Amino acid sequence: MALMSMTSIPKKEKITDMVLAQIKDSLMKGELKPGDRLPGASEIARNLGVGISSVREAIKMLESLGAVEARQGEGTFVCNTLREGAANAFEIQLILLPQTAEYLTQFREMYETAFTHLALDVATEADMKQVEACVIKLEDKMKAQSPDVPVEAGDELEFHRAVLYCTHNPYIIKIGEVALELFFDAVQDRLAPLKISDAAEDHRNIYEALLHKDLDRLHKVFQKCFPAWYARLAHH
Repeated sequence: MALMSMTSIPKKEKITDMVLAQIKDSLMKGELKPGDRLPGASEIARNLGVGISSVREAIKMLESLGAVEARQGEGTFVCNTLREGAANAFEIQLILLPQTAEYLTQFREMYETAFTHLALDVATEADMKQVEACVIKLEDKMKAQSPDVPVEAGDELEFHRAVLYCTHNPYIIKIGEVALELFFDAVQDRLAPLKISDAAEDHRNIYEALLHKDLDRLHKVFQKCFPAWYARLAHH
């Protein structure tokens, strides 16, 4: 499939980045779709007026991001889904932004409130069973240990990810997964400990609010949680 909108790249530009931008532009315009085979590296190089090595480097960058895959003897194809474990440029960019308590709390409050509201509207019975399983798992862990032990980041991440998946929206889920990894992994070492009993209570309240479509109850949980999260992050 030809990349119809490809134009020659000025020599003063960083060649590999511009090749990458041209291929991305073709994906954005729908000239290349999931499952499509990319033109050969020599054809792309000829259309853009650049060296083939720059094209190959750009394609390798797309491979590392999980956007395309090379198939032996067949060529390079646009992936139908992002490969698990592929480098996530968006996640890296977020990590490199200033990680102030104010910025992170505002981001989390805006995004988590939005996807949880959508989950409240569209979650299925099967979805709610998955969320409930996370709640019960944490409550059982609390009973087996002590209410005062710190909750593990993985348990928080598992619960909020289950709520995120209730939205069934691939755009929201993809961005949400990156945001949650940032909240519960990248900045975890900066957070003051949260007692497992407090986390279990919050998760139970969110679950009950979703189950009964109780928006008022959900707002009350958030009014408690986000200031507390800010305090945990700002304690350093």
